[in-house]
Amino acid sequence: MSSFVEIPSPSVFKIENLFRDNNFIVPLYQRNYAWGKDEVSDFWNDLQAIIDGKHNSHFFGQVVTFKNEQGKQEVIDGQQRLTTSLIFMAAIRDISIKLGDKIKSFPSDINMEDEIGDTLRIIRRQVSKSIRGTKGEQPSLVVQQNVGDQNSSETLDNFFKRLTNTRLAENDYKTISEPKKNMLNAYVDITRSINTNIEHGKELGTQIDQLQIIFDSFMEHFYIVMISAPSRQDAFTIFETLNSRGKDLKASDIIKNHVMSLMNKDDLRDANQIWNKITRPLDNNSDRITRFIRTYWASRYRVVSEARLYREISDKISTVTEARKFLTDLSSLVDIYTVLESPISPKAHYNYFENKRLDQQLDILNRMHILLYYPVVLALKYRRFSESDMLTVVRKIISIFVRFRIIMNQGTNKLESGFSDVAHQIWSLNLSNSNAIINYMDDHLLPSDDQTKASFEVMSKEGGKRGSKKWTLVYLLAELYEAIYDDFDNDTLYQQVFSDDKYSLIQISSDNEIKDYATYFGNWTMLEKELTKNSFSSMDKLISALTKSKLNSNHKLATQLQENGWNVEKIKQRQFSFVSTAVLIW
Repeated sequence: MSSFVEIPSPSVFKIENLFRDNNFIVPLYQRNYAWGKDEVSDFWNDLQAIIDGKHNSHFFGQVVTFKNEQGKQEVIDGQQRLTTSLIFMAAIRDISIKLGDKIKSFPSDINMEDEIGDTLRIIRRQVSKSIRGTKGEQPSLVVQQNVGDQNSSETLDNFFKRLTNTRLAENDYKTISEPKKNMLNAYVDITRSINTNIEHGKELGTQIDQLQIIFDSFMEHFYIVMISAPSRQDAFTIFETLNSRGKDLKASDIIKNHVMSLMNKDDLRDANQIWNKITRPLDNNSDRITRFIRTYWASRYRVVSEARLYREISDKISTVTEARKFLTDLSSLVDIYTVLESPISPKAHYNYFENKRLDQQLDILNRMHILLYYPVVLALKYRRFSESDMLTVVRKIISIFVRFRIIMNQGTNKLESGFSDVAHQIWSLNLSNSNAIINYMDDHLLPSDDQTKASFEVMSKEGGKRGSKKWTLVYLLAELYEAIYDDFDNDTLYQQVFSDDKYSLIQISSDNEIKDYATYFGNWTMLEKELTKNSFSSMDKLISALTKSKLNSNHKLATQLQENGWNVEKIKQRQFSFVSTAVLIW
């Protein structure tokens, strides 16, 4: 846990004084500018309330910094607000320039320049004093330096400096980099909002007066609380204390700051590069990064909720050595995690494993939206189990899930903690081979045959045309049809049923007399899609389609329907006929 640190007395700044009295720098290890349309819209709505006189002031949030060796305030928390503030000022400046150009277009005998031109010049001077960075001055805010862009030679900090100090050229609007896009989009959205507001005034003078009101509303009525810590470590500790229970930041953001706070000054750049290597395959998406870290933690230690993830990690990881190990582990496992998220797409994921059977089983799990097993596979990967051993374990995972969740309809908490326990045992080398893992899962997680049979006899499934409900039912039917009727084999089942998606789910009957039994497993079959183009308005039409099917199971069903008809007892009998095979398969 972070050691206690006394929080320095915070300073309350109006925006106009915040930038004039400080030079800020966003360190390389911070995430890039990430505000999107929603956040910028919220910013403008808060400002609009001041402009319209609905509120007298607005608390714009907190900034946590420490003064580095160069005398600059290194930003630990608050860079999104600071960056947006300067983007807003740049938009105000550029609009004032355009309004000034309109003044110049008036006939020379109309003395507009003297009457209202001074207002625009004052606004531009105020913006210039706040932004700075020209004529040898230090900029008031420097974003992440030397962050490159694969499609441009211009770094992020140079782009931001041009955005805030000059009017951008048309080519700048074709930028590719995500943080550059976010900055540019914020500038465009803010500019549009300001223009919409001032254009209510038809006279040029009225528009300029309104621009002054907008500018003053932000500079004089938006407040920021700044806490400047005596050291980087103290700043991180304060940041964690203030944000560990907050809603604005994801657990991954706070965890990153904790890990970086443990690094020596010379280690920060390398640590940041490893973090970027971890987050890039996850599209720098905070939610996905958090889920990945939570999965890793469940694999190595135990399951914790997202709300407690940061506190658990900060308690366990308290030295630079532990922080490096944490980053190294995540870096080594992120690729296989993304494969588990989407096993066959893109192609690189499908090619991750040489054993295609393993790919197929993982894809089936994914289609059924089964995620709780991820920690086990991460542990297997970390301990370098062979792909054949992984396949053996994954097949057992499917059996456990089918029995426990699909057939018995039990809650997921026991499985989540159970799979985490298995993963921890693998990670700790208590389970060192696939046989030991299978035996351990049989003893601790696999429901008994009697429990499974009793639940299967009354199992009901909704089905569906797509999604996990469809794939779950299709999977059960396909495996049973293969085992009982020899409809598929190991080489064709996955290809036909899942990859080619050749079959549709069919309810044998939905008559009112069947009622609740309409969704019983025994009332379902799967039929080639070319035979299901039209709905079956009568039992005779269904029997005809079943007869044309290539599946032996459907031929058997067609004969049964012709000879004995269909009712609740027939549904129960058919369902019971699958029970013994189900416990053999799973």
